[in-house]
Amino acid sequence: MDDHVKGLLITAGGVLAITPDALLIKMSGMAAPSLFFWRGMLVALMMTLPFIFIWRGQFIANWRAIGWPGIGVACCYAISTGCFVAANTMTVAANVLVIVATAPLFSSIFSTLLLREPTPPRTWIASIVALAGVAMVGADEISRDAGLGELLALGCAAFVSLSFVIIRKAKSVSMIPGTALGAFFMGIAGCFWFDVPAGETEWLAVLASGLFFIPLAYLGLTVGPRYISAPEVGLFLLLETVVGPIWVWLVLAETPNQWGLIGGALILSALLGNTILGLRNRSRRPA
Repeated sequence: MDDHVKGLLITAGGVLAITPDALLIKMSGMAAPSLFFWRGMLVALMMTLPFIFIWRGQFIANWRAIGWPGIGVACCYAISTGCFVAANTMTVAANVLVIVATAPLFSSIFSTLLLREPTPPRTWIASIVALAGVAMVGADEISRDAGLGELLALGCAAFVSLSFVIIRKAKSVSMIPGTALGAFFMGIAGCFWFDVPAGETEWLAVLASGLFFIPLAYLGLTVGPRYISAPEVGLFLLLETVVGPIWVWLVLAETPNQWGLIGGALILSALLGNTILGLRNRSRRPA
């Protein structure tokens, strides 16, 4: 299989794994520090323990191999997640949604400056079209007031984009240990204020998220940038904006509005258009 196609499939799988996240957060009924603790520790466990058996004698060597880029990835993941959770407590979710959707644009800028990988025009156009689609999804709730929450959302977009670029730059080294370390940092941040889930449903939401969905998402978003560009990874990340509300609708019967459906279609169109054009261009290149 072509490396580019492999990267597209891995990244898409990772993003699809994170789409139930909004639903699971609602079902958990927990505050941010508790989510930090449980998610951080459970994800760190699931991204470390299996690799003890997979890597066996190479486990310690693979952890040491991440070096400073791995520390950078860990910090970026921890900071971006912290910014996202804090932003949602300080401003309306629609503002956060739209600002975080600038991640593909940040990825394009960072790729050009740090990797000398110019972003093709089709990806710039797709990023802008997708951003417009995200704005439509949150059209009914967007607020014109700007404050610390919006600044934190911008920080989330910037740091998650930077993590993709670092992974891309150090693509010869597996950054899975760096992602696990970032999850551990999150767990430490919430270890002094966490609560225990209240009941069976809450426990199910926390465990499903921390032991299954988020680890799969982190794996996809850590391995994917080794094969495709950071802006493409950022574009795929917007798929959560489309699929996430569907999960909430199916389980909690919260029906998306008309603008949300139109915006979702626009995001999908931008994503599919960029992917198809990219694959077509690659097929035309001489071997």
